[in-house]
Amino acid sequence: MAFDLGNLLSQYLGGGNPAQAADDFDRVAQNAPRATVAEGVANALRSNQTPPFPQVVSQLFGQSDANGRAGMLNQLLGSANPGLLSSVAGGIFGKMFGGGNQVTPEQASQVSPDQVRELAEQAEKQNPGIVDRMSDFYAEHPTLVKAIGGAALALALGHVAQRMRPSSTNANEGKDMGILSNIFHKIFPSSHPANKGAAAPAPQAQPQAAPQAAPQAAPQAAPQAAPAPAAIQQVDVEQILTQMQQSSGQQLNWRTSIVDLLKLLGLDSSLQARKELAAELHYSGDTSDSASMNIWLHRQVMNKLAANGGKVPADLRD
Repeated sequence: MAFDLGNLLSQYLGGGNPAQAADDFDRVAQNAPRATVAEGVANALRSNQTPPFPQVVSQLFGQSDANGRAGMLNQLLGSANPGLLSSVAGGIFGKMFGGGNQVTPEQASQVSPDQVRELAEQAEKQNPGIVDRMSDFYAEHPTLVKAIGGAALALALGHVAQRMRPSSTNANEGKDMGILSNIFHKIFPSSHPANKGAAAPAPQAQPQAAPQAAPQAAPQAAPQAAPAPAAIQQVDVEQILTQMQQSSGQQLNWRTSIVDLLKLLGLDSSLQARKELAAELHYSGDTSDSASMNIWLHRQVMNKLAANGGKVPADLRD
């Protein structure tokens, strides 16, 4: 009997069985799109139901073989600048990664999980996108991430299940469900026009001409002009996001980082999600250049917020 990926994943829409998640993750990783699996892993790594990202990476490093450790280090080191490498863990990574050489399994065996935790912590502060990079690596090497534990794997599979659910036949489902609309829903009140769509007013019915056969008929009164639309309620985006930042207890730089903005709003900030947002906003650049794409996305989101009734500081928009 053929393997039914959809049936397996459906079990994780409501949480799934953590005891079975490790085996199921293997099967899903072999059959689902890698980008979707990576997004699921990233979702688990960012979840408040799992330990912080640096701790998880340290744990996975400690439980991996020499080749797995070398692979993890190369992903982490490849996203860090030279200044960071020379300042973390007594400069061991700067010496190891000098000249851009790949870390060998022998070199990786000289590094402790605590040193990797310190590296991952600093790398995430410098570049939150490192979570996506590591998740993509883990999706390619699913045996490494299995050590994260059944509960976290169940979270990852639940996210994969949501992403791969068949489209609903309900005509209303999916309306206003783009990523930009989700951003609007997080910032604007539910009654705000931005959350209802800017539907154009229906054209006014034209008054019927008086029948020619009745020239003595009294002329019809001129139709009353339609009332002017009410001014769009302006929402102070900066104030709302600042309050969310204070309540979150996280150091998220929403003013310049699209990744941090999405994280602050509780939305998917994975590379795949950002590529979808780029497509939604008609980005014409190279999506493999995530740094340039992220800058453009942040500016465009702020522009869209401002255009739909948001009060956005001038230095954050065009």
